[in-house]
Amino acid sequence: MSKDNNKIYFSNSPFTNGHKVIDFVWSARLDENFNLWMDFHLETDKYDEEEEYKDALDEIDDISEENAERALWINYDHCIISSTYWNNKGIKIETDAKLDFNDLNQKTFEIDPIPVDFDHEEELAFGISMLGNDTVAQHEITFLDSEEFGVFDIKWKGKVANTYLGENEFNYDFYVYMKNIKFSGIKIDQTLEKEKVLAFFQSKITHFSDFELIETDDLELEDYILKIRKQED
Repeated sequence: MSKDNNKIYFSNSPFTNGHKVIDFVWSARLDENFNLWMDFHLETDKYDEEEEYKDALDEIDDISEENAERALWINYDHCIISSTYWNNKGIKIETDAKLDFNDLNQKTFEIDPIPVDFDHEEELAFGISMLGNDTVAQHEITFLDSEEFGVFDIKWKGKVANTYLGENEFNYDFYVYMKNIKFSGIKIDQTLEKEKVLAFFQSKITHFSDFELIETDDLELEDYILKIRKQED
């Protein structure tokens, strides 16, 4: 079966049509030690949003294993995979050489290979809620360039262990292909001084003139975010 873009698919799931991704954020953050981390946040629609239903009486009478599995997934509502939602580590970005968006094209990040330490899941790059708060690892995240600066297609696959229900084997695979995802910016740790932050990025980012440091509003946790400048037509 062919797979649609902007949907996530799980193996061993009763929902073979996948699930629409309703929120996908690609960002980064600069921590208090001037370490740079890349983050992703993915959230789906309700698991059963796109499914066709039988008559209600048929559903009540259907005690098949498939229907029980569907009911289990529906009970957990939807999926989140994120490095920010539960304050996971994200992906460490090395800054020894200058950073250039052009270098991301065709680049694959391989993160948290199996086996992992289930006793220290806070050290994993991402958290997941699939069938409860489970464990996600062995990520392959690939960037494919578009014609617009800072915009990429992102192909992401990985493995999930249903640890919330007591499993410790990575029996689920997931796959998602997101089209035209724009980098949302780099969040700056509040303890860092603006002048030092600007000096850091000027020395580390190629085409720094394409970015601007923006002061956030009172609702944000950060004082500043480094964002791509709006392109003039």
